[in-house]
Amino acid sequence: MAHAGHMVTDMSPTMGDNSSMTMEMQMYFYFSTSMTLLFQSWDISTVQGLVGSIFAMLFLSIFYEGLKSFREYLMHVAVESLRLPSNSCSDVKPTTGKRTWRSVFLGKSKLPLFIHVIQSILQVIQMGVAYLLMLAVMTFNGWIFLAIVFGSGIGYLIFGWIKFLYGVGATQDSNDCCN
Repeated sequence: MAHAGHMVTDMSPTMGDNSSMTMEMQMYFYFSTSMTLLFQSWDISTVQGLVGSIFAMLFLSIFYEGLKSFREYLMHVAVESLRLPSNSCSDVKPTTGKRTWRSVFLGKSKLPLFIHVIQSILQVIQMGVAYLLMLAVMTFNGWIFLAIVFGSGIGYLIFGWIKFLYGVGATQDSNDCCN
């Protein structure tokens, strides 16, 4: 592997058929219309291709922010469905039962298993999208980087109120008597 400045110019893997692969990778931000994004088949060589890729990364970033907020909202709904009504605070004391794996998988837990399964599936999707965005940024193309950053900002502008309403600490009302 030869390093010229910050550019990897040749990576020759050792294979039985003596084939080699040449790969150029910028290690600094550059603004170009020619690049490969995420997959070998996603080869950008025109301005139209770059603009389409910018919009794809912009919308993927917005989707990522929306997915994060949606997961928080679902968790808030699940927690709120388990809370006691506010007029029953004086009559009932909260129980502190021990939860075991068996109670969770047999459905005896307070948080139903299907809610946890849905949250787990959404977590896998969220992480997949996050890693795709990270890999796209790692191409060091300035246009793609800006699209992802602005997409994240737009996504937070659209969905950030959900975090404000249902985020950490917001699920507990300050005048709740059952703390």
